[in-house]
Amino acid sequence: MQAYASQAAHEAFAASHARVDTMVDWLAGDQAAGMTHAQLEDRLYTDGLALLRQLLQDSLDLRAEREQRLAEVTDAEGVARGGAEHGHQRSLATIFGDVSVARIAYRARGGPTCTPPTRC
Repeated sequence: MQAYASQAAHEAFAASHARVDTMVDWLAGDQAAGMTHAQLEDRLYTDGLALLRQLLQDSLDLRAEREQRLAEVTDAEGVARGGAEHGHQRSLATIFGDVSVARIAYRARGGPTCTPPTRC
């Protein structure tokens, strides 16, 4: 079971792994060899933020994939939210840059969506 979980996690973070590989290949290449330390720092800072943003996005995508539909959802006013929409997306501004969060959104007929536990 552990090997499967490890393989699934590796696949979920494939874009992050690819970004790391690209960074390492670039650092090992001729272009990086000819740069000053300051230039290397600047490039690594920019690429590093992009990597952190990708890691966060991959993690959020994995959470969305694993999210289970709840049997019952009621909002703060006690209104039952019986309808569910998978893949409800919103943008999230982070210190690494914007990412997209997908959740199951619950809805009462004619009402706004609700994404428990924090947005009901």
